Amino acid sequence: MEKFLKKITFDVNVEKDMETFGRLLGNKKVKQHLIQRCSCLGIAVFLWVYFNGGLLPRAWRQQIPMLRIGSDANVLVFFPESQENGANIKWARACNTEEKLQRALYSSDIQMIEADVMLRGQGTEKQELTPVMAELPDTDGQLTFDRWLDNVIKASSKGFKLDFQAIDALEVTLQKLQDRKEEITVPVWLHADVLQGPLGGAPRVDSTRFIKVIKKMFPTCTLSLGWTTGSHTDVSQLSYTWDMVLDMYHIIHKMEVNKPVVFSVRASFLENSVPQLKWLIDNTKSSILVWQHPRDMDAQDSQSLKYLCYRFPAHNAFFDLTNEKLLEMVQNNRVISSVQELDARVGMRDSLKFRPEAWVKMGFHMDAHSLMASSEAIVLQSRAVYMVTKAKYTPNPNVKLEGRVHFLDRKNLKEEVGKTGLSIYVRSKEYMHFEDIKGIKCFIGVDGEIVVESNNMPGKAFRESHRVTPGSANCYRFTVKDEGKELVFIVTVLPECHTLESSKPFDRVPAEVRVLLPPDIGGFEVEHPFIVKLEDSKRTAVLDELTVSLT
Repeated sequence: MEKFLKKITFDVNVEKDMETFGRLLGNKKVKQHLIQRCSCLGIAVFLWVYFNGGLLPRAWRQQIPMLRIGSDANVLVFFPESQENGANIKWARACNTEEKLQRALYSSDIQMIEADVMLRGQGTEKQELTPVMAELPDTDGQLTFDRWLDNVIKASSKGFKLDFQAIDALEVTLQKLQDRKEEITVPVWLHADVLQGPLGGAPRVDSTRFIKVIKKMFPTCTLSLGWTTGSHTDVSQLSYTWDMVLDMYHIIHKMEVNKPVVFSVRASFLENSVPQLKWLIDNTKSSILVWQHPRDMDAQDSQSLKYLCYRFPAHNAFFDLTNEKLLEMVQNNRVISSVQELDARVGMRDSLKFRPEAWVKMGFHMDAHSLMASSEAIVLQSRAVYMVTKAKYTPNPNVKLEGRVHFLDRKNLKEEVGKTGLSIYVRSKEYMHFEDIKGIKCFIGVDGEIVVESNNMPGKAFRESHRVTPGSANCYRFTVKDEGKELVFIVTVLPECHTLESSKPFDRVPAEVRVLLPPDIGGFEVEHPFIVKLEDSKRTAVLDELTVSLT
């Protein structure tokens, strides 16, 4: 046998084999057979992935720790068809009835289902401890939360968001979720409006209790927070104000929230709110969900949504819009690279955009919230922390620092004359300690006092002042120019402090303080930074459009 095997030879001819293979492929029947087999295999793989949410069924993935999917899953990861773009996640809103729920569960277009939870008989003498699916002002619903959850778990293919209409329903609902935690293999968002927003009433849900109970009873979720809102025929001047977003910021940090957070905002109030909301997202590492009320005017939302798409990365913004054309517009314009497609005011604001990387934070760092910056604005809350430009400049008529400051009275404290306000220092030789900055100080007081004076400098002291009537908005635009022999400080009182309106030309007459500098003050040939500092902690200062420009 061994001799026989040794005599066996294999004739390997690559060219001949390729020729034979080519003839087979050229055969019509063979070609049809291969196409049919490949098509069937492709369809089978597609159906398998579509119905199982991946190559491995979700039930199998649950058994593998590294692949386990649960209620805290990232929506964009859970639904790979989103392509990490929040605009590709489609929502079914107010699925509070059996009919709406079933339609959403078996719709191939829907990824996330939203529904409202309250107690049966909510707010009445007949209130029970049975959570039902309904939205206020209704006080009851036909579909119980138990049955609603049964259907969602059985489908196991849609994520869901529960909107709590009252705090009473929270604990009993979370207990039911916790009891069935192992069965929930889809993303879960838990939402409540916890702050008063534009035209909104007092919130029915206390933020502290809402977050504490969720952290204790069902922490594996995405936390969704929002503001109450209302409707009006003209909302062009309304917005999510700096006070509103700062209140939300402090809730997140006071409650030490470290889970994924989404802030829910109404589309009709976006026009003057994008910078505030972007600042909030940047400083809390969170995302945003834009929702639209059926009564809101679609036309006025279009430009605002484009502006938001321009500012927010695709993975940071979700959209629950009732108007299909607006949703399509958002998807088509999700990545806008040119301001030419936007309101002209956006481009004007971009030209004055704050650059955090051009500044250095200095002072005491014990209070983590004393200085909070993003590309949209910087918020100063303590006199012990200040900002210094990384670049330095010699006195030059072509160099100027300009910006806008909005004073917020968040502590309800009476201002101190000559001290409560913002200072801009030039020609500073020593600035390592916030109490002993040496230089020329340009001061804007919340009471309307404008001052240019020497501060801890050798030589002859000087001081020039002017007074303006403060506006109701407590908002000022300023320009500082150190021309060498003369320093020019220009301040304009703004009637409003809207984020885009400030970029428009205005007819207000500015106050101008020109000071001839003493020759012995020195520093003509030496480079110095610009310094911006809050002079006391009785106000919060929001600075935006803060730039150093060369003319």
